[in-house]
Amino acid sequence: MKKFWYGVLTVCIVFIVSCYEVNEEIVINENGSGTYVTNIDMSALVQMMQTMAGEEELSKNGLDRAIDTLINMKDVMDSAKDLSADQKRLYADGTMKLQLNIKENLFKTDIKLPFKNYGDLKSLLSGSGTAGMSSAFKKVFSGGDTAQSAAPVQDQGLDQINNVFDINVDKHVLSRKLNKEKFDQLMQKPEMAQAKQMMSGGFEILYTTTIKLPRPVKKVDNTSLVKLSADKRTVTIRYDMLKLFDNPENFGYTIEY
Repeated sequence: MKKFWYGVLTVCIVFIVSCYEVNEEIVINENGSGTYVTNIDMSALVQMMQTMAGEEELSKNGLDRAIDTLINMKDVMDSAKDLSADQKRLYADGTMKLQLNIKENLFKTDIKLPFKNYGDLKSLLSGSGTAGMSSAFKKVFSGGDTAQSAAPVQDQGLDQINNVFDINVDKHVLSRKLNKEKFDQLMQKPEMAQAKQMMSGGFEILYTTTIKLPRPVKKVDNTSLVKLSADKRTVTIRYDMLKLFDNPENFGYTIEY
């Protein structure tokens, strides 16, 4: 069963470019604390799982039952051996709701993480959230053996896509700027070639980030990407992440508030 779930987890990472829609909502309080919420819809992955494994294999591994559970991330962090102490601290007070139903083609996760300061938010926006999600998947799908296949999942590369940007967050500025060296290194991974092939097949990742700020925005340098609400206190950033492979510099921004 562990071998089967290792395969599922690998598919989740390697083929994630065709299998999900992400909606982030970030609330920043005046003192720098706030909440980071990510809703990920991977329901399209269910059909891929059925094609690869077949109904008999899915049934043998318990997927003929529905999963609808709320996970306290602290329980996952206590046994996660592939995360740093700082990552464990970031997730400790968070929760993850997981819904998986093969018969209904349903696969969704809702992650809620409170953060205490701008530094914590910077870490989350730099891509730390995917590591915690991977650990939670392994906790649920491998009977609690979070050490199982930790390295292979982390090494797939696609969970590092947000790491190609340098993030800055403080009480006046939120910015994301391309780090060309990191981007070039990521593009050397063989999984990135697979991702580019998905683009030609009509696949897309719809990625939406909504940021609620403690005060109105004063200036934005990328108005084609960043949209403001009427009161300028809510920022919405929506794009197809696969477009990032061709023109990554177009997905940076600086928001002054």
